[in-house]
Amino acid sequence: MTQFEVSVVINKPVNIVVDALMNHKNFVYWQTNLEKFEIIKETEEKAGSIAHLHYNENGKKYIMEDKMLHYEPNKKIISQVSGEGISAIVENIIVSCGDKTEITLKWSGKGKGFLVKVLLPLLKGKMIKESTRELETFKHLVETRGSDFSIS
Repeated sequence: MTQFEVSVVINKPVNIVVDALMNHKNFVYWQTNLEKFEIIKETEEKAGSIAHLHYNENGKKYIMEDKMLHYEPNKKIISQVSGEGISAIVENIIVSCGDKTEITLKWSGKGKGFLVKVLLPLLKGKMIKESTRELETFKHLVETRGSDFSIS
């Protein structure tokens, strides 16, 4: 099992940060190699919702399934992300700090096949770096565009 966590403090209140995080149209602006976020099933309570994440990494296209397991408004989002030989639990912990908001991303995953099981621990540093870069991009977009990144 490979695990890591990264955090960022965003200079916006929690309601704006959560609105930006829950706006599925925003994902392509800050998630590396993500081309499309496709909602497959949406539930009113959020938990149980399913999306397909369409990636294109150096010409290699693949789809990951994201199933929301738990949603606690303005506090926590837990999803199971699987596909391409990986299954992971991704937890976003949101803490309001007055006019600022801290987001901590906890990632815990394992490979499904032998090769991915061997490679995943070796890729941990790269994954931490990429996740940190994505959170910093998210922070910049929230601070400059609010909850809708398509508005310039």
